Amino acid sequence: MKEKLAKLIDLKSIVTLCLTGLLIYGLVANKFDANDVMTIIVMVFTFYFAKKDKEVDQ
Repeated sequence: MKEKLAKLIDLKSIVTLCLTGLLIYGLVANKFDANDVMTIIVMVFTFYFAKKDKEVDQ
């Protein structure tokens, strides 16, 4: 259980969650357009999960 929690809370996860939170805040506060936020979030999550899958395969 501790190992799974340690893997969940690594630097990439923290950065991804912070970025997502900031973008959602900007969307709610009308500082960003919804299309821009969705594009950035999709790019970040795609990179994160694609990178994670490659590391598991090797």
